[in-house]
Amino acid sequence: MYTIGMAYCGSGNNGALKRLLHIAVSDVDNDVRRAAVASVGFILFRTPEQCPGVVSLLAESYNPHVRCGAAVALGIACAGTGLRDAVAILEPMINDPENFVRQAVFVASAMILMQQTEAMTSKVKVFREAYSKAISDKREYIMARFGAILAQGIIDAGGRNVTISLQSRTGHTHMTSVVGTLVFTQFWYWFPMAHFLSLAFTPTAVIGLNSELKMPKIQFCSNARPSLYAYPEPLQAPKEKEREKVATAVLSITAKARAKAKKTDEAKTNEAMETDQEAPKSTAVEEEATDKAEGKDKEKENEEEKEKEPEPLFEMLSNPTRVIPAQLKVLSIPSDSRYEPLKPIGVGGVIMLSDKDEEQPEEFVEALPDPTYTAVDDEGPEPEPPEPFQYIED
Repeated sequence: MYTIGMAYCGSGNNGALKRLLHIAVSDVDNDVRRAAVASVGFILFRTPEQCPGVVSLLAESYNPHVRCGAAVALGIACAGTGLRDAVAILEPMINDPENFVRQAVFVASAMILMQQTEAMTSKVKVFREAYSKAISDKREYIMARFGAILAQGIIDAGGRNVTISLQSRTGHTHMTSVVGTLVFTQFWYWFPMAHFLSLAFTPTAVIGLNSELKMPKIQFCSNARPSLYAYPEPLQAPKEKEREKVATAVLSITAKARAKAKKTDEAKTNEAMETDQEAPKSTAVEEEATDKAEGKDKEKENEEEKEKEPEPLFEMLSNPTRVIPAQLKVLSIPSDSRYEPLKPIGVGGVIMLSDKDEEQPEEFVEALPDPTYTAVDDEGPEPEPPEPFQYIED
């Protein structure tokens, strides 16, 4: 089955699809049926919008292995697209009765929702909460929890600066990514195979270089709201709830003893002195309460002011910059820029720039220091090598 998928990878060949779908519903072996459905994703990765229609009925099959293969096919074909039809098929499968089907759904959904924000796909929050719930739930099956852990790593892979792509920026099949994804699907048999998915990761960046392969200072214009393509919010640790203090039980004997001691203290002290001492305590408590209330009011006012500020309709990005595939459609270079690209900037990746004003000196992006480098000047000169010697065994 995988041979057919690799032979017709990205071709959308109807004959290959017909053969795979026939085997998916007629073969007697569950592993073969699952592999046949998963291979559909490799054939349709160039036209991901067609995959949900092909596997939608298989996702509702009575056979859990077929449902698992349908989820894998959607993840492979629609990786990084955030396709709504694919997400709509996977969402009800989160509650599938079979644990390995839920595992496949978690992994496939993470592949589809890579670099997707809530402004682009509203279901991102639903799936992220499902991952966290499955990971933290000790009653969840190990296979499903393993799938949720993988999904959490895939959806935030590479610091959210990479996506999964089985083709190059020019549209050609990227064999390293295809083979890496194929081997990744074999973690069903041996879990270390999951690491091979990293071969399919593609950086999502635009890097402008001049004729000397240096990065000049230049700005790109993203004609969209900054929040639309911004980094997703980082995971936040759950806030601990403050425990309410429970009143301790007081025995009748201790209560009587305290009352008796109180009467003796009142007899010794003057009533006027007591009132004078209690007055400043009460005022101090009141002042603390008012200060806390004023602080909360100021925080609310600051949050309201931030919400009222209108969001700009464009954003200026400095070279080099993170640009996700969907953002490339709205990316441009300002007309008054000193540089112009030698190829369409919508391709992304490394963009060679032509300087319009070669007479003026160029400004380059300063390289950051290596954080792993440590100076050795303070350690003194290196010791001299030892003198030659001959080793003799006893």
